[in-house]
Amino acid sequence: MGLFDNMLKEGESLFLDPLPLDIDFIPPVIEGRESEQQRISTAIKPLFQKRPGKQILITGVPGIGKTVATKYVLSELNKETDDIATLYVNCWKKDTPYKIVLDLCDQVGFKFTHNRDTTDLFKEIAKILNKKSVVIVLDECDKIQDQQLFYTLLEEIYRKTLILITNENNWLAKLDIRVKSRLTPELLEFRAYTAKETNDILKKRVGFAFAPGVVEPEAFDLIAQTTYEAGDMRAGLYLLKEAGELAEYKSEKKITKTHAKEAVKKIQEFQSKSNTGLDDTEQTMLAIIKKNSGKTTKEVYALYTKDGGTQSYSNFHKKLKHLAKGKFIQLEEKNEGPGKATIITYGNMQLSDF
Repeated sequence: MGLFDNMLKEGESLFLDPLPLDIDFIPPVIEGRESEQQRISTAIKPLFQKRPGKQILITGVPGIGKTVATKYVLSELNKETDDIATLYVNCWKKDTPYKIVLDLCDQVGFKFTHNRDTTDLFKEIAKILNKKSVVIVLDECDKIQDQQLFYTLLEEIYRKTLILITNENNWLAKLDIRVKSRLTPELLEFRAYTAKETNDILKKRVGFAFAPGVVEPEAFDLIAQTTYEAGDMRAGLYLLKEAGELAEYKSEKKITKTHAKEAVKKIQEFQSKSNTGLDDTEQTMLAIIKKNSGKTTKEVYALYTKDGGTQSYSNFHKKLKHLAKGKFIQLEEKNEGPGKATIITYGNMQLSDF
C-alpha cells in the first residue's frame, strides 16, 4: 500500500472551507456579543460629528471574543464611512513604541521610516491622522513595554477613540497615575460564553466550514461540551478542524464521536502551544494552577508538594513570578485576617485572542 492510498481522492473533502475554523476569521454575525459591540460603537460615535471619541478598555479571559468582536465593529465602521481611519496593532508581536509606530506608518502608507527615531516618526503619523478622525486598537496592550506611548497617543492625536484590549482585569491599576488620569477609559468586561452560546457559535462555524451532515450530532456535542468546559472558543475551532482532518485521513465521509474523542485527546497539545519556554516544573505548576485558580500561593504550594513536587517554597515562589511575567498567571495580593495572602489566577495569555 502506498503512503497516500488511504486519502480521499481529488475533489473529495469534508471541508467546504477551513477558513471559518481559523481564529482570525470574522463571521458575518458575531453571536452573543451584540451588547459589547454596541458599547464599542457608542465610544466611536462622537467621531462622526468630528468630536473626540471615548477611550475604552476591554478585559476578559482569552478565547471569549474580545478581538473578533472589536474587529467586526471596525469592519462595519469601514463600510459606513471613509472619514474615520481604523488602525489595529497586535502588541504581542509589536511590544515597543518603535515597533508600534512602524506598524502604524505601514498602515497609513508612510514609507519614509529609514534612520528615523520613534519621536520623529510619531510626529509624521500625527500629521496624517489629525487630518481626520481615527480609531486605534491596541490588542494585548499589557505587553507594551513603555507606558509613554499611551500618553503620546492621548496627547498628540486629536479626534480619536483608543480601544485597549487585555486579558488582565487589573491592568489599569498598574498604569502610571499620569497616564491613568489622562486615559479615563470606559471599562468593558467580556463575560464567558454560556453553554448555549458556545453551541450556537460552533454550529455556525460547522455550517460555514463543512459540507451538510458531515459532523455527526454526538461528535458535535462532545466538542461543544469540551469547549464550554475549557471556556475558550479557540479550543472548539481547533477540535473541529482536528476531528475533520482525522476523518479525512481515514477516508471517512463523516466526522464521528470517535474522531471527536481522538481530537479531544490532543487538546493538551493545543493548550501547550502557549507554554513554550517553560521548564518541566513550571509546566507542572501551571497545570495545578489551572485546576485550582483563585487559591493562595500557600494552598497551591501544598497541592504541588502533595503531587510530588520537590522545589523549596522560595524556588516555587520565584517560578510563580516567572509565570506571572510571561502572563500565564496573575498574582494579586489581598488582605487575609491579620496578614496578607497572594491569590493566583490562571490566565493563558500568550495565545492570540479569538
